[in-house]
Amino acid sequence: MQRRVVVVGSGAAGSAAALAACKAGAHVTVVRGGVGATSLTSGALDGSLGAPALSADVKGVIEALGIYTLEACTLATSAGILRAAAGRDRGLCDLAASAGAVLVARVAHPGWDADALARSYAELDKTRDYVVRDVGLVVHPAERAMAHAELAALHDDDTRLGLAAERIRAVLAEGSFRTVLLPPWLGVIAPRAAALSKLVGVPCGEVLTPLDGPCGARFERARDRCFAATAIETVPGRVKQIEARSRDDAPKYVALVEARRIEADVVIVATGGLLGGGLAYTPGAAATFTLTYGAAVAIGHDGHPLVVPGSVFGAPPESLVWPHEDSPLSERVGVLTREGLRAGDDIYAAGDAVADAPRTLLAAFASGTAAGRASA
Repeated sequence: MQRRVVVVGSGAAGSAAALAACKAGAHVTVVRGGVGATSLTSGALDGSLGAPALSADVKGVIEALGIYTLEACTLATSAGILRAAAGRDRGLCDLAASAGAVLVARVAHPGWDADALARSYAELDKTRDYVVRDVGLVVHPAERAMAHAELAALHDDDTRLGLAAERIRAVLAEGSFRTVLLPPWLGVIAPRAAALSKLVGVPCGEVLTPLDGPCGARFERARDRCFAATAIETVPGRVKQIEARSRDDAPKYVALVEARRIEADVVIVATGGLLGGGLAYTPGAAATFTLTYGAAVAIGHDGHPLVVPGSVFGAPPESLVWPHEDSPLSERVGVLTREGLRAGDDIYAAGDAVADAPRTLLAAFASGTAAGRASA
């Protein structure tokens, strides 16, 4: 009999769980709430889980999305540093893939300081030159007030991308540049770096941005395309309660989503942590951290449930965040799980919702895939 699996959350972990459960033969319903942590992703695939350590199932889920590459890379950031990653959004520039001078495009936008970035990159990387040149990527004055993601959406249009390529080629004629480093403006529907690189003739790509780039929107579009190509059902709204049933002849759970009741044999909780909105922090309460919905799971860290604090102020605020703690409670608290990511009887947890789990995209994809397969 086909198992009915309800996945609560549609970020990296929830999407991976849904795709894995569907592939394993389950009937899958995904409850999609608001914007979560994955919607704010920078596009870097980080963590101790490098591509060689990922299972074929996890790689299959990531490849199905079609916007990531699982190759070790070096990324330039909008903070002026260069750093390694285990993989990346295909819109990001991989500096490890080419040698020689790098053109850092100077554009008329207040959110982009090419001169400062180039100086910083050059201090960190003595093996190549980082040269700034004016590139007219801002076409209309009103675009100077637009956010990075809005400008990225403009370059989904082939004509606008062709104009960008034409202006970049004009600058490339002035020197022997081997790579072009750009603001995070290369598409929202899908990464356009490869298309632009083909038009220009040298590798082009974006810098990595912390919150305001288009990588999160690209994930959402890729997820929606994957869901549309499968039998996965999606339900908008937020779960209020996951109720357990005791009758043997009925589904084990009912998820209450606003005015709707969704029956399920198995529930996967992939609602994220504090940033994703799955946990709430209430200073001074008996339970400092709580789920933002009802479910028969335990919240804790280090393998133990949260204890009632001995102070009316709850957990010491300085213990919750970095830099006061090397491993702050805010990054470790979550749903306690047993072997196989079980959080209860036929309830699983995945991603940032899991206590003590790494808060990275790769870890979210891996735990989501594992929970999805186990649930089916």
